[in-house]
Amino acid sequence: MTALCDNLDDRVPALSFRDDAARLREDFLVLAAHEIRTPLTSLLLQLQLTKRMTEREPEKTPAWAAAMLAVFDRQLGRLARLCDDMFEARRAEPPQRAPARERVDLAALVREAVAAAVAHRPAARGAIAVAVEGAVIGRWDRSQIERMAFHLIKNAILFGEDKPISVEVRATRLWARLIVRDHGMGIAREDQERIFAPFERAVPVERFGGLGLGLYIAHAAVRAHGGAIRVESELGRGAAFIVDLPLAPRPTERGLPARRGRLTSRRGLATRAPELPRVAHLKLAHHRLQRSH
Repeated sequence: MTALCDNLDDRVPALSFRDDAARLREDFLVLAAHEIRTPLTSLLLQLQLTKRMTEREPEKTPAWAAAMLAVFDRQLGRLARLCDDMFEARRAEPPQRAPARERVDLAALVREAVAAAVAHRPAARGAIAVAVEGAVIGRWDRSQIERMAFHLIKNAILFGEDKPISVEVRATRLWARLIVRDHGMGIAREDQERIFAPFERAVPVERFGGLGLGLYIAHAAVRAHGGAIRVESELGRGAAFIVDLPLAPRPTERGLPARRGRLTSRRGLATRAPELPRVAHLKLAHHRLQRSH
C-alpha cells in the first residue's frame, strides 16, 4: 500500500505540470497571435492601398516594384493564416462550437483551398490535379471545411517533395469523401497515430517550419461534423489523407456541439462509450464509417 501511494504522489505533480505547461503554451500562442495581428492588419491595409494605386497606373510601376508587392502579399497572407491557425487551435478545444452549417459545394470549396495553398507555394501550381466525381453538395461549416482542405493540401505540398499531388472528391448516398494524396517522403507507422494531436510533428523542426497545428485543426473540423479522417502512408512512398463527411447533419448533432465520451450510432441514438484516447476514438469512428458505406 505504501508503494502504491508513493507512486501516485510521484505521478500527480508530473501530470499537473504537463497540464499547466500545455495551458501556458496555448495562452502564449493566443497572446502572440493578438499582438501580431494588430500591426499585421495595418500592413495588409497599406499593401492593398499600394496595389490599388499601382493597378490604376501600371505604366508608372516598375516591374521590380510589382514583383516585390506580390512577394509582400504572399508572405503577409501566410502570416495572417498562421495567426488564424493559432486562434482556431484554441477554438478547436472542447467544448467545441457547433458548426455554422450551410449548403456547400465541396468540389468548388476544394478548388478554392487549392488556389489558397498554391498562393503560398506558386511552384506547386502544376503539380496538383483535382478530380471530381459528380456533384458533392452537403451542409457543412464553410470556414471549417475550407480550412481543413487547405491544411491537407498544404501538407501535401510541403512534404510531397515536388512530386504530383492528386485531390479527389466524390460522394455516396450519405457521405462525401475527400482524398489528398502525395508521393513524397511518407509518414512512419509509429508517427501516424500522433500527427493529429496539437503541436505534434513527424519531421525535424530544423528542416520544416510550422507549429504542428494544421492536421490538428483539420481533425477537429472533421470531428465537429461527425466525420472521420485517417492517413495511409509508408516511408518513402507518400501519404494519402482520407476524409469522410456526412452529407447532412445527424438528428442528434443539429445545432449541438459534440459531447465527450459519447458516440452516435447509425440510427442517431447516443450510446455511452468508454473513455478512450483520441486516436482510439478516431479508429472506432472510422471502423463504424466503413461498415456504413
